[in-house]
Amino acid sequence: MADKVYCRKCGREASSILTLTQNTCRKSGTGKCEPYEGTVQSKYFCKKCGRESSSILTLTQNTCRKSGTGSCEPYEGSIKSKYVCKKCGREASSILILTQNTCRKSGTGSCEPAR
Repeated sequence: MADKVYCRKCGREASSILTLTQNTCRKSGTGKCEPYEGTVQSKYFCKKCGRESSSILTLTQNTCRKSGTGSCEPYEGSIKSKYVCKKCGREASSILILTQNTCRKSGTGSCEPAR
C-alpha cells in the first residue's frame, strides 16, 4: 500500500483512502475527496490541457479551460514515450501535443489521452 494517497480533484494528501474520502472537496461533484488512482510520479500532467506540474496539488490549483471543473485534472496513466487519444486513436509524443489536437469523437472537441 502507498504511503500517501491524493485527491484527484483538489490534490489533498492523506495517509489512507479512508481518511482522504472523509475530507470535504469543493472541486468534487460528491463534495468529498476522490482518490487519485495513478502511480506516484516525478511529474504530473493535466489530461485535458497537457499542463505539467511536479505535484498533484500544484496541478489541480491551475486553471484549465478544457476541464468541466475549471481546474486541471491529473492524467492517471504512466509517463510514456507516445500517447494515444482514447476516442480517435491519434498519436503524439506528449500529452500537451495530443490535447492540442481536434477530435471530432470527443465530447470536449480535443483529443483525450488513454491510460
